[in-house]
Amino acid sequence: MEFVTSMVSGVVGLIFFIIELILVVYALMDIFKNSSFSQSTKLLWFIIILLIPILGSLLYLFWGRTKNFL
Repeated sequence: MEFVTSMVSGVVGLIFFIIELILVVYALMDIFKNSSFSQSTKLLWFIIILLIPILGSLLYLFWGRTKNFL
């Protein structure tokens, strides 16, 4: 039973890791493709996403794509 439990938790962890990786990569690619952002705005979003990957990516995708901070 322990084997099944550890196997399931490993698979769930792997799925969450893959989702996080896709989310972060997509957000970073979108940041650098966005020509309306200044270099300082791109750098700010890059740092935010590196410091808090999931929350930073979600913030950018749902709120930051249309806003220009600097």
